[in-house]
Amino acid sequence: MKTHLPSAVILCASLVLFCVHSFATENQTSLTASPIATSQTSGGSTSSSQGGFVLIPLSSTSVDSQDASLSATEPTIDTQAVETMVVEETTYLSAGQVLDTLFPESDKTWQEGTLTASSPELQFHAVAGNPYFSVNGQYYYVPSQVMEKDGILFLPTESLAESLGCSLEEEPETGALRMQRSGSLPTSPTYPEEDLYWLSRAIYAEAGNQPMAGRIAVGTVILNRVAHESFPDTVREVIFAPGQFSPVENGTIYRTPDEESVIAAKLCLDGVREAEDCLYFNVTSIVSWADQSRTYVCTIGDHNFYL
Repeated sequence: MKTHLPSAVILCASLVLFCVHSFATENQTSLTASPIATSQTSGGSTSSSQGGFVLIPLSSTSVDSQDASLSATEPTIDTQAVETMVVEETTYLSAGQVLDTLFPESDKTWQEGTLTASSPELQFHAVAGNPYFSVNGQYYYVPSQVMEKDGILFLPTESLAESLGCSLEEEPETGALRMQRSGSLPTSPTYPEEDLYWLSRAIYAEAGNQPMAGRIAVGTVILNRVAHESFPDTVREVIFAPGQFSPVENGTIYRTPDEESVIAAKLCLDGVREAEDCLYFNVTSIVSWADQSRTYVCTIGDHNFYL
């Protein structure tokens, strides 16, 4: 027995090595087999399936970087590359150039001081000299007016960015502003029917011959009263309170308002204000109770305004 023991040991070792080699070879063949049986798509990623296992390839792009990539594809404007002008320390941009970059598919028309742009998502309208412009039926107040110079229509940078769903970012190195689409465009707003009806009529009756700032100031007084604890809680009740507004007494409150008065009422309901927190006003040519009893704040057009 002793003389055959080394041969037996060698035989057993050989068998073990053969089994290990066979097992390794089989596994390697399984892993490198081609073609793969099925290919599946889940959530935009292609996955491979074989023998009941699903192998999903690792993405080199995270969700956050995907969002950043999408954001980077949005049109961006370096305001230094756009025609500008400065009015009362406010920078204005060429509205036409901005629209060309952000909405190249829109149909734009420039005629007699009026710029319009139309596309399935955008309805833009601005007139040189007006104290407002509109995007999709939403009005934006421009106290220093829409400007025109050398056949180019200009709008304030911040108002233009807000109306077109854009963010404004300052370049750290140069200080230049970059405008990029980052939000949705406005949709046509809706207003409380009764409030718009009576507010526009009161503005027209009291300030129909005044500039937009004067009309908005009258609307401001009415809405300030609605918000004040000493007055009624609705626009109609404030206007029809006894002895408060002369158009109620003389009947002019029932006249159909002009377009400017309706726009002024909409701007007021959107939060635009003139005459600060004033609760009273009167015609400048008349000495009234307010002149003697209330604190004077300002004069806008033909009206004085008081706290």
